[in-house]
Order: sequence, then C-alpha cells, then structure tokens
Amino acid sequence: MKPTGKRFAGLMCAAVLASTATAQAAERKEGNWEVKVSMEMVGMPMKLPPQTVSQCVTKKDLVPDMSQREQNCVIKEQKVVGDTVNWKMQCTGKQGTMDGTGRIKYAADSYEGDMSMNIVQAGGPAMTIKYAMQGKWTGPCSADSKKAKRSDNY
Repeated sequence: MKPTGKRFAGLMCAAVLASTATAQAAERKEGNWEVKVSMEMVGMPMKLPPQTVSQCVTKKDLVPDMSQREQNCVIKEQKVVGDTVNWKMQCTGKQGTMDGTGRIKYAADSYEGDMSMNIVQAGGPAMTIKYAMQGKWTGPCSADSKKAKRSDNY
C-alpha cells in the first residue's frame, strides 16, 4: 500500500469511529465511552493494530463523531430496535468517499458491533474495510472531553 493509502486507511478508521453508536435508545447512558476498534482491509494479508478512542456522548448524539478535520461524515439513516442500533453513513474528504453500514448491540455498560465501509480513493483503487467494535462506559464527561460535531440527515 502506498503511503497515501496508509494515511487514508487511518482516516477511515477514524471515520468508522464516527459511526460508533454509543447507547441504547431507552436506557442510553450519557458520559465518556471508550471504544476499541479492530480493522481489516478486505484482500490485504495484514491486519492493522486495534485503536482505542474516547468521546463524550449526550442524548442528542446517538452516533458520535470521531472524523478527522479533512472529513465530513453524515449519518444518512439510523434505526433503533430494542438494544440494537443500525445505521448508514457517508464520509467525504480530500482522499475520497466512503459509504458504510453498521450495527451495535448494547448491554448495560458496554456494547459490541461491526461495520463495513466501501471506499473509493481519489485516483486509487476501491477497497472495503471491515470493523469490529467494543465499547465501554467509563464515567461522566469531563470539561475537556471530545464532543460530536457532525450532522445527521436521517
């Protein structure tokens, strides 16, 4: 993979974290959530190392934003049924576009989920990245917690 591809893959990992829904609809727990994301590029022999991020989640932000400055990620559709959240999203940036779908199933203070992103790089090959996510609630938000800043279109 070319260096630009590695950078783009890192941005894609950040985008998947943007899609990480953090709470159950009726019993959604506000506060800081730590999310561990494992990523696999379909057709590539190597796996990228897991990444862990943290974000403050409020009732208005069902899907938090972890995108980079060069990305604009929008939740196109979101459906909550019981303890499961499904969504469709689209991200655009200088490196290309991504379309994806994701699903997360919640327990009281944790969740597990997956997501698939189809990526079209500007001047590069198309690829699919599959993600596995594990989240855990770590406590109340602090004054310096990262908060969501993207928009929803659903």
